[in-house]
Amino acid sequence: MSTELQLLWGRVEEAVAVQPPDPPELNTLEAIDAWAQGPFEHWLVVRQAATDRALQAAFGLRQRPLFERAIGTALFGYMYEDLASGIRGAPVPDSIAEDPGLLEIYSSALDRHLLPFAQLSARAYYSCLALFSKLADVAWTEWAAYCDERGAEVVETFRLEPPEPSASTEPAEPILGLPNFDREDPSLTAR
Repeated sequence: MSTELQLLWGRVEEAVAVQPPDPPELNTLEAIDAWAQGPFEHWLVVRQAATDRALQAAFGLRQRPLFERAIGTALFGYMYEDLASGIRGAPVPDSIAEDPGLLEIYSSALDRHLLPFAQLSARAYYSCLALFSKLADVAWTEWAAYCDERGAEVVETFRLEPPEPSASTEPAEPILGLPNFDREDPSLTAR
């Protein structure tokens, strides 16, 4: 594993280690509002900074072999999946949980904030699968299967449409929030 991939792996581990805060002891609207504007908001800021550091570390993989770029993409899928799950775990005040109309509004608002991360995760996992599929080496079959399984799980859990597979080897545009590891450098060979 190259120094660049080790750095990215470490940064992803650092980001995932930034866990959401425990929910408030009381399940009242006031307590959850204070929690959301305090510890939860602080978690989001710290987690975003850690995610940004991982993204910066990923730029070192652009010139690495295809298998390292594929692993990097899998790591991004994992990191964004964990972030979406952390947001999804936010508590629901009793007064909202008891009212189906309010619960729908609350859930929709929460979904608006977590779905971009879930979509990034799914796209990363499916990009990982596509990259590993380009390798003829069966040693990477387990990684490809992992990416396929995790991508399908994210799509199912967050009720997403599966990302469309790209017909070309180069996406028309880079995915915001993901390094574009789908571009092959002909001077690099799979190891």
